[in-house]
Amino acid sequence: MDITGASVAKTAVDLAKTDNILNKATGFMGMLFPYAGIKQKAVDMYIEDIEKSDLPAETKVFMVLNTKKTFKRIKNQKAIAEIAMNNAVQGTDFTEKSGVNEEWLERFMDSAGFVSSEEIQWIWGKILANEFEKPGSTPPNMIRILSEMTPTYAKAFRKLCSMRFLLISISENEEITGAYWKTGVPYSENKELMNELGISFQVINELETLGVIKFDSVAGYITTGINDKKVILCVDGKTMEITQHESGSIPIGDVILTSAGEALKNITTIEEIRGYDEAIKKYMRSKGVVFSEEEQYQVVVTGDRFQVKKKEV
Repeated sequence: MDITGASVAKTAVDLAKTDNILNKATGFMGMLFPYAGIKQKAVDMYIEDIEKSDLPAETKVFMVLNTKKTFKRIKNQKAIAEIAMNNAVQGTDFTEKSGVNEEWLERFMDSAGFVSSEEIQWIWGKILANEFEKPGSTPPNMIRILSEMTPTYAKAFRKLCSMRFLLISISENEEITGAYWKTGVPYSENKELMNELGISFQVINELETLGVIKFDSVAGYITTGINDKKVILCVDGKTMEITQHESGSIPIGDVILTSAGEALKNITTIEEIRGYDEAIKKYMRSKGVVFSEEEQYQVVVTGDRFQVKKKEV
């Protein structure tokens, strides 16, 4: 049965209202309930009714295209909301009592509607989950950064985050005086490896423009407070020992993460980078760091915990 122009217009208004009631606290999903969206079948039936109506052809085309566009946005929002709910810490509060700013959520989900890449949707969902876990913790520029993040940049950023090592400072009395996980990107001395990993100079510049990293290929960056002469470097289960370095500091590479970059790193899955141990060693040597030819220690890392054992002579 055909529908009248008035009923079609009313349904279009109802659909628009559905799109605009986002962020209202309803049911166990709380503030994310509206992003459950509408069913594909309902959309198909609505489009079919439009096509059967006696509306002018141009009006039909406009309404069908608008409906498909609206549903695509709702579908993207739904996917990201579900990722957030499935990945948040058990017991996370998604209601208005959570403390998440409603205006921030509206802006976040409005932008999320344009994200169709599943890989990028996963990042948006994890950031959203983290915001509900720790309301107010998301850097203000994160929405812009995520909106401009492409799959290529996301993959490169993941590689950068995976370039990390455990730095352990050992005193003359063989006591551990400090232990730090550091992100170290030895770009300037390992450009061939970086290009193989998809981390070209152009990509580095784009990531810096996005606001997730800072890049300095001339002076590089250091970590300070390393006052002991002996330092152990543990990279992907491999142990290297530093016997000489500039007093109080260790060079860590050409790249550091911004606050937004750190937030993204916290939701990024780390992978092993083949050849990274030699790459960071090469970079540090170019900055005057001296490594021992034979290791006296073995480091066993389990999650965020580690154990240092001295090798038997």
